[in-house]
Amino acid sequence: MNFKQKLFFGLGLLFMGNLAIGQGVNKTQWTLEECVSYALENNLTIRNNQLTQLQNEIAVKQSKFARLPNLSAGGSVGQSFGRTIDPVSNSFVSQDIVSGGLSANSNVTLYQGGILQNTIRQNELNLQASEFDLEKAKNDIGLSVATNFLSVLLNREQLENAKFQLEVTKQQLDRTKKLVAAGSLPLTNQLDLESQNASNEVQVVNAENNLGLTLLTLKQSMQMPADQTLNIVAPELTVEDVNMTLQTPSKVFDMAIQNQPEVKSAELGIKSNDLGERIARGAFLPSLSVSGSISTNYSDRARQLLGSTIINVPAQDVGFVQGSGDRVFLDPSQQTVPQFSDTYGAADQFNDNLGQSVRVNLSVPIFSRLSNTSNLQRAKINKQRAEITSQNVKNQLRQAIETAYNNAAASLKSYEATGKRVTALQESFRATEQRYNVGDVNFVDYEVASNNLFAARTDLVRAKYEYIFRVKILDFYLGNPITLD
Repeated sequence: MNFKQKLFFGLGLLFMGNLAIGQGVNKTQWTLEECVSYALENNLTIRNNQLTQLQNEIAVKQSKFARLPNLSAGGSVGQSFGRTIDPVSNSFVSQDIVSGGLSANSNVTLYQGGILQNTIRQNELNLQASEFDLEKAKNDIGLSVATNFLSVLLNREQLENAKFQLEVTKQQLDRTKKLVAAGSLPLTNQLDLESQNASNEVQVVNAENNLGLTLLTLKQSMQMPADQTLNIVAPELTVEDVNMTLQTPSKVFDMAIQNQPEVKSAELGIKSNDLGERIARGAFLPSLSVSGSISTNYSDRARQLLGSTIINVPAQDVGFVQGSGDRVFLDPSQQTVPQFSDTYGAADQFNDNLGQSVRVNLSVPIFSRLSNTSNLQRAKINKQRAEITSQNVKNQLRQAIETAYNNAAASLKSYEATGKRVTALQESFRATEQRYNVGDVNFVDYEVASNNLFAARTDLVRAKYEYIFRVKILDFYLGNPITLD
């Protein structure tokens, strides 16, 4: 099970509880696992990373096929007018000619300074890095949704706390109204409690607003429309259900760098840029390739040579000798005359005019106007940048682990201290309420005790969720599945 699966599986186990009824966007009960799945399906960053991964897959395939011979073929047909060259006899003719030709060419690189093979390896590393980048993007979305999910739970409990506080004040107000009506208490007691009740109502409204805002933030992180109904479900969470790791931050970091996708992606980036440097060095080496071609042509004026015949040429009077006036004659002779067919088909011409060639090509770089040197220098700089990026990713991861560890420890201490404070304030409020009911303390003391208890309960809920979330973050870095066991 990889880190991404552990992340989503563990969070799902932590907050799943009873499965919500129904599926799809029309459902109203959502577990954390379902919220994360919905976010992954609709997040544009995830889709963009998937397209990047697809591009890298294409690059790997293309670089592998670059080792194979290429092949191109072409053909042409046209008509010439007036004086032109017959493409078959290669002689000038003064007549209309319809001609055409076919050709095919192929070339294969035998050696190019290791550029082809290193490019394949580099593209394969880039593909692996993009897979880790996609996994990292999914983890980020999952953590964002989980954070907002916990914020909703936190604000939901704080709303319940505010409602509880309001209910206590209402009960006290109802009792006071009866006592005022009976003449046992002055009207000022009722007015003070009405003011306190109004303040508690404002606290409830603020808590409802905070809950609505965090719920909206959760929907936005899920790419869900704001008007979509979203009721999250989760089991009751207690600090006792979550145990903080006994590993030190340095141990957690040592384990995290083995499973975190951003670390693996950064390390692959170093290897990829190292191959980029090798590719740049390969441009300084000779390259060797083999090429071949085949071509043929056709002309409607061409005639097929059938053979030859010998003809007798009689003596010919070619002139006279200047001065004497004697006639000059050529002796009779014989000449060989070629014999052509009346027609010459295209198929026969293509076959007879077929030409082929094979070449071995050697290219030695001598002076590239500083192009190869500049490319090599850039490749070295990119490698150094990749090393810095990798170290920076590890530094950020280490700092995040240290922060999460310290925050978890501090949250646990805060929770324990606040729990004791809540227990003490509950007893204090109970005693103050009793004394207020019999008139031993004034309303100011009662209000202070009530507000202190409300604030302590709010702090307790906040410390509880802060501790739970930080512990789960540490579990993510450890790569362990998160369960309620």
